[in-house]
Amino acid sequence: MMGPACVRSSMAARAVRSGRPRGEGRFAPREMAASGLTTPHYTTTGRGRGGQARYAQKAMRIGFFGGSFDPPHRGHIALARLAMESVPLDGVLFAPVGVQPLKRDRPQASFVDRLAMTELAIAGEPGMELSQIDAPRGDGRPNYTIDTVRALSTSLAANDELFCLMGADSFLSIAKWYRAADLLVACDFVVAARPGFDLGRITSALPASISVASCDEARGDNLVLCLWGAGHRESRLYLLPHLQESASATGIRQSLQDGMGPRWDLAPAVAAYIAEHSLYHDGGGS
Repeated sequence: MMGPACVRSSMAARAVRSGRPRGEGRFAPREMAASGLTTPHYTTTGRGRGGQARYAQKAMRIGFFGGSFDPPHRGHIALARLAMESVPLDGVLFAPVGVQPLKRDRPQASFVDRLAMTELAIAGEPGMELSQIDAPRGDGRPNYTIDTVRALSTSLAANDELFCLMGADSFLSIAKWYRAADLLVACDFVVAARPGFDLGRITSALPASISVASCDEARGDNLVLCLWGAGHRESRLYLLPHLQESASATGIRQSLQDGMGPRWDLAPAVAAYIAEHSLYHDGGGS
């Protein structure tokens, strides 16, 4: 039976989900567009007096995992699992990005294909949901994480907590992100690194306007930092140094472009989707 954390919005995620794609081939098809809801909604737990919907009130800790997912691989799943176990989180929203500002000139699989592959990659993974909240914008503007995080935050219950997930390598470019100083105090962050990664590089990557200090909060072997920005806004950054998977989307694409067969770091369903739709075999992808 679903607990309250799953009942309320199925983690506030089906919000941004249009359901399983239909059509071409055995897997999610290309015609699956970024339609449907674009902000989270909550699943009701029944009706109160007067027919008004009642909502589950248990506070939830929700991870937002955005990225190209080009393609999604076992490293992404391992990062989400580690965050759910270590922080901990009630669940994680996987949100393929429509137009990534720092990669606008790089070819990549279509949003529809990346969305379909991500759904296949997380199928059967407890607590992981697909989200279209970062779908391509109608105005052609890039998808800025600060906008997405704020939209997601306003749709959650007042006592819910939002965490932005990413790998350490991605975090090293955070100062280049749009309104990075505002983003870093808009929600908490979870940054996962493989063993041996120099965690000092994380603090060095922060914008100059962000102050940082160790928090008193104990999380086992994980390091928790307190961040402060303008206007006395603050957040926490959870550093998880035990990410064991070494999968790389760049390496996967290169192998596929070189004509190699399915890789161990792809879920079988994702590998089958790539083969069925001839992705990454003609120099495409990013």
